[in-house]
Amino acid sequence: MRYFALLLLRIAQLPLRAWWWCEDRIFGPIVLSARGVKCGKGVQLYGLPQVGGARGGSISLGARVSLRSRTAANALVAQACVLVTLRDGAVIEIGDDAGLSGAVLVAAAGIYVGPRTFVGAGAMIVDNDFHPLDPAQRRVHPTAGAASKPVHIGSDVFIGARALILKGVSIGDGAVVGAGAVVTRDVPSGAIVGGNPARVIGQAFKHAIEGVRE
Repeated sequence: MRYFALLLLRIAQLPLRAWWWCEDRIFGPIVLSARGVKCGKGVQLYGLPQVGGARGGSISLGARVSLRSRTAANALVAQACVLVTLRDGAVIEIGDDAGLSGAVLVAAAGIYVGPRTFVGAGAMIVDNDFHPLDPAQRRVHPTAGAASKPVHIGSDVFIGARALILKGVSIGDGAVVGAGAVVTRDVPSGAIVGGNPARVIGQAFKHAIEGVRE
């Protein structure tokens, strides 16, 4: 009986899976191309990302980058990946073999993500304050004059779900940012950081070596 029920479920899902295939292989690449996104070979889409930007902004995805914007592709994903440039000359660059799951990247200056870096579900990387901190300036204009500074993330970094990376931060190769961490300052290579504000709580390379020995 259970086998029969599973078979019926698979049959019922066929139209949905066909739609997903069209969305990922046909509509998704068309959307990226229409938005001026530069894609390397083998970019993989799981659901449609939300892509936008100011005229003169630049978004590029390296080879084999994966963007997971659908819950069926990652159980933690509650929203589509978002890639947005806010100003003329703003840049988002994602290196080869990187993976984003329902992550949000918003650049007014530049966000640079290295190869093989994973950005967890709901994580946010922003290189600007969105609004001026001075209330008098906000009364003149709600967004004009907001501070921005590029964010640089190295290779083989793992950014946990719901983490927040703020403007001007550099994260070294192989570092791990814990789930929900708020990163306001630079993270050394191989460090594990967590908390709000994030601080170093361990070393990723040491854990990897101990795991191999065990």
